[in-house]
Amino acid sequence: MNPFKLLLCTFFSVLVAGISVPDRTTDSTSLGRRQATLGFASSKWIWTTNTAANQAHAFRKDFTPPLGKSLIAAEVIIAGVNHLTFWVNGEIIGSTVTQAWAGRFCVDLDPSFNVFAVNASSTNTNGAFMATILLTYSDGTTDTLVSDSSWLSNGNAVPDGFAEQSFDDTTWVPSTVRATYDESGTPYVTPLIPANTPTLSFADVWWIWTDVLSSTGTVPKSTRVFRRTWTPPAGGEPSSADIIITADNEYTLYVNGFEIGSGTNWKVAGHYTVNFAPGTTEILVAVTANNLATSVAGVLMVMEVNMLPGGRNNCTAGVYGVTDGQWRSTLDGIPDGWQLPGFDDSTWPFVVEEGFYPNASPWASSVSIAAPSPPVNAF
Repeated sequence: MNPFKLLLCTFFSVLVAGISVPDRTTDSTSLGRRQATLGFASSKWIWTTNTAANQAHAFRKDFTPPLGKSLIAAEVIIAGVNHLTFWVNGEIIGSTVTQAWAGRFCVDLDPSFNVFAVNASSTNTNGAFMATILLTYSDGTTDTLVSDSSWLSNGNAVPDGFAEQSFDDTTWVPSTVRATYDESGTPYVTPLIPANTPTLSFADVWWIWTDVLSSTGTVPKSTRVFRRTWTPPAGGEPSSADIIITADNEYTLYVNGFEIGSGTNWKVAGHYTVNFAPGTTEILVAVTANNLATSVAGVLMVMEVNMLPGGRNNCTAGVYGVTDGQWRSTLDGIPDGWQLPGFDDSTWPFVVEEGFYPNASPWASSVSIAAPSPPVNAF
């Protein structure tokens, strides 16, 4: 943004403050629970003109409210084809790793001027991201921003400080619309959105195993363990998680060190609800997987984490976690305490992504999902 524009916005913020100043200490529950339904129907898949794979791209959208209005908060849903990090006013809010699962974030805003920014990359030439931002004013009214060509982009690099309010983006260009939300024949899928009633699916999730897979995918009879730790988005406190999981042949699931459940039939995924202790700052998912004979083997999991209502808008945020190449597994025995938070798995190798559900052979058939088990406390 042009520094002069920022100065002008600061001047108007003083003027607006004299008209309508939100009490930043007021409990946001006075506004009531967010009732608006967030969706992507009006949003566009956008990118830069540079479609090269594995190239980082930067995007910015600034917003100044109408005269007499003061912003207090935003509720955001956002999804990118691959790796995406979302920023507001120079602070990282959260990230996503695939277009199939959107992130949902609650953000407190400055009254008069805010910058929404994205740092994204794609492993292929179909890079794009999509966002919807529901803005709330101090009087309870709302506006909606969507991803479209009005977002400014820089397709050649991600400059230092690009997400800051004072960053000069006057040389940036309008983003390129690659597809509409519901445009048929595009490579973009409809993202799942975290919700108070979770919607879980294995679509486009990786089957994973250790890094010793043969060219045929066959591995010896063995027991392997897998770990992945997630950190909630900034300001988010996990309240619960819904998990669907299966493994060929058997699995036992642990969350934050507590045994949650197990299964012995890969065609039927277990469905678990896990409650977290107040103040939880990380979520560790650990899995024991048994391959009962020399054969193919794999683990498949999706987790939706819902956050406690937070921020001045009292909205509920949520994120997804899935099996992918960021999990780790060991081949050198199973050490004591491997399933506990704080265990150092930094020397464990990353797993192998075997293929997407439902097309990865030999699991090229639907996995049914069992009825939810009774909720389990991971504390």
